[in-house]
Amino acid sequence: MSVARIYGSSDAEFPSESRVVQGVRACTAPPVTALELVVTLLRCAPTFTEVGCPPTCDELTRASQVLHVDMVTVYYALLCCLPGTQQSRRGRRFVMGVQKVIGPEGGCVGLEQRVTVALPGCGKCPDGGEESP
Repeated sequence: MSVARIYGSSDAEFPSESRVVQGVRACTAPPVTALELVVTLLRCAPTFTEVGCPPTCDELTRASQVLHVDMVTVYYALLCCLPGTQQSRRGRRFVMGVQKVIGPEGGCVGLEQRVTVALPGCGKCPDGGEESP
């Protein structure tokens, strides 16, 4: 998993990017920080043998079945597990993005799933100091 981008949003506009001008009032963080994550899963793909023979139809069929199962598994893992990552009645807010197949290339095939997650805005530090990210 990797972070594609981080940007400010708001409760009403999430997942849209906020266009509020910053820097007018000291250090005011956006009410919501949006985090776009990219989940990537790659597996070895059937390829040509050492003598140049292509993969068999059975090998290609099996690889495509594994890829399909991986795609559905990653999608539903995020869909079902992300809400439980925040301790609130409603759970974490997120928007599932596009999922696409990667490859086959270089002996690998897999998927890329994007998801945008809403992180809570900054709050007061426990000691009552300034706001923290």
